[in-house]
Amino acid sequence: MSEFINNNNARIESLLQLCRNLIQGALNTELIQQHQDAIDHLTPNDIVQVVHRLVEDNIPMKDLKSGINKFLNICFKTIRSQAKIEVKPNHFLGVLMAENRELEKRLAAMKPIAKSINLIKEESDLRKELRILKSKIEDLGAFEKHYSRKENIFFPYFEREFPEFKCLGVMWSIHDDIRKTQKILLDSLEAKKVDVKEINHMLGDLFFSMYAIIFREEYLLFPVAINAVSAELWEEMNHQSDELGYSYIPKPVYSAKNASNRKKAFSFEGDNLDPQQLGDTLLNFDTGLMTLDQAMILLNHLPVDITMIDENDRVRFFSKPKDRFFTRSKAIIGRSVQNCHPPESVHVVEDLLKAFRNCEKDSESFWIQMKGRFILIQYFALRDEAGAYKGCIEVSQDVTEIRELKGEKRLMD
Repeated sequence: MSEFINNNNARIESLLQLCRNLIQGALNTELIQQHQDAIDHLTPNDIVQVVHRLVEDNIPMKDLKSGINKFLNICFKTIRSQAKIEVKPNHFLGVLMAENRELEKRLAAMKPIAKSINLIKEESDLRKELRILKSKIEDLGAFEKHYSRKENIFFPYFEREFPEFKCLGVMWSIHDDIRKTQKILLDSLEAKKVDVKEINHMLGDLFFSMYAIIFREEYLLFPVAINAVSAELWEEMNHQSDELGYSYIPKPVYSAKNASNRKKAFSFEGDNLDPQQLGDTLLNFDTGLMTLDQAMILLNHLPVDITMIDENDRVRFFSKPKDRFFTRSKAIIGRSVQNCHPPESVHVVEDLLKAFRNCEKDSESFWIQMKGRFILIQYFALRDEAGAYKGCIEVSQDVTEIRELKGEKRLMD
């Protein structure tokens, strides 16, 4: 037993083997007993590292999530016996936990409604209750800001500070499961014929996933992160949070901080000069001269979202148009573009970048419908005069009105 108390590596190897067996379908008393000592002495750090190793095994995400669910169920008692972190209410993690408490209240309020729809016989009464349920699920959509701040602010900083960070991809995948389930539920509740059994099944999935994220945040990820990330980086995360917003809670009050002293999640070699340092220095763009401030005004007033990555697949820049479609934060600057996407879509990113590098493609277009708008998303390879690959840009544009144009317009309104 002492080898598991004092030897992190031995515990991790034992827990890793248990997980691999669970993913392969094994689950019996003998298997659990074989790894019981490691289970009894595990730490949050052990589990984060085990999941990191499992992700590196390239196990299909569906199988990986199922195996991890079984593993955490087996380890539940040991995990729950460990104390949660204690932080100030306006600490980045304290704010996330305050949002979790509000989410728990809303989930608890939904449970009686979820039960009642199984007992109602009259169609009119059922429809009334389903409308109430629909409004509750719509309200859960406000928790998107919580997930978005994690994905776009917290994850990039944690990646830099903690090398075994790939558990984040699994958590992001569960975020997406929640988003998909909410959408399907809302669509189902608007249908002319409602399948109550199917609604119950989806509600069960939604509750399970949302409670699972709370548990994994507060008992596993946050205890590791609080020791891995420095105080000044938590403060910087706070200051980036206001732009993305909060779920169910008032805007927290943070300490004032000089913007010039703020820390970035990632950095690049070379001089870093801001508009104040450059002043009225003119930058020669070959086809014109502008100050850095003028160049930024130009880029931010284009009717498109622009994001640039370099030849090493690291995010270099994104514009800040008035109306943004996709969430961006300064924390992603320098981040690997693969880590900026949910695990299930990373292969699409890698295939496209490979085609750009190999000169098989110079551009690619996609289009989606989002919140009643038609969004065109285009990717363009960047090459120097010699044809060498220098990265790519993503250009996203709302073309809803453009698609409706007909005839000509030659006069100003």
